[in-house]
Amino acid sequence: MSAWTAKAERGSPWLIALIVWLARTCGRTVCRGLLFPITLYFVLTDGVARRASADFLQAVHGRPARWPQVFRHIYTFATTLLDRVYMAAGDFHRFEVEIVGLPMVDRLLAQGKGCVLLGSHLGSFDLMMLAHRSMDGRPISIMMRQDPRARLRRLAGIAEGPSLIEIGRPDSYLKAHAALERGEILGLLADRVDGKAASLTTHFFGRLVGLPVAPHVLAARSAAPVVMCFGLHEGRNRYRIEFVEFGAAAARDSRGTALQPMIDRYAGLLETFARRYPLNWFNFYPFWTEQGMRA
Repeated sequence: MSAWTAKAERGSPWLIALIVWLARTCGRTVCRGLLFPITLYFVLTDGVARRASADFLQAVHGRPARWPQVFRHIYTFATTLLDRVYMAAGDFHRFEVEIVGLPMVDRLLAQGKGCVLLGSHLGSFDLMMLAHRSMDGRPISIMMRQDPRARLRRLAGIAEGPSLIEIGRPDSYLKAHAALERGEILGLLADRVDGKAASLTTHFFGRLVGLPVAPHVLAARSAAPVVMCFGLHEGRNRYRIEFVEFGAAAARDSRGTALQPMIDRYAGLLETFARRYPLNWFNFYPFWTEQGMRA
């Protein structure tokens, strides 16, 4: 399987800067029209993304994906990229944002152990980072890999969100534990394996995929409650942020295959929401293992 870390944001800095400038000066309606030729360009030139989209849509629908479906899929992704610029500027008045499940998060936070928020690339995790501004000041730390090539995020000001804990540093997990001990929400992605990090294999749409164990180890060690979250585009200017109770974390001393039930549960919930919102699947690289691709 091709490493997702090898796939950087495409396009030159001036082009991305132009998109950000257009978003801020021309308005969302004009820019959404400009997304059609931009999306066409990427569909025609990015074979990896095009094939990954078709592969996923075939897994969801059980039949080969047609070109218009792939175009719509990538156009949805482009729309969310555009909208991040406005959200980064705090322009939430442009959107209808529905937040579902927040009382459940508050109930879990009341336990005083913080809360582990498991995200994915189904929808926009950046939306989760930005939406904290409308969540009444609930303390949120985001644990993520900082990609120096992520020019759009930097130019759009998305990095100026909640407290960021960079993955890969010696003190990354110490900072994460400290955030949970302070009773904060700790958000991290759990659908991509970073390099040679530990993973376990599970089934996703009936095919094998490797998922990282580190998020579930963190939840087990901290004994914090676990929630899954999705920042989903529902069309036009509508977004839905949904929090879903994940269930109990693994036992504190769990390791290796003892974490398999957590991996399976995560994959099951992710598949359920991916079936509901297939156009929000933003893993545009070969997602399944070689064994799963042959299944």
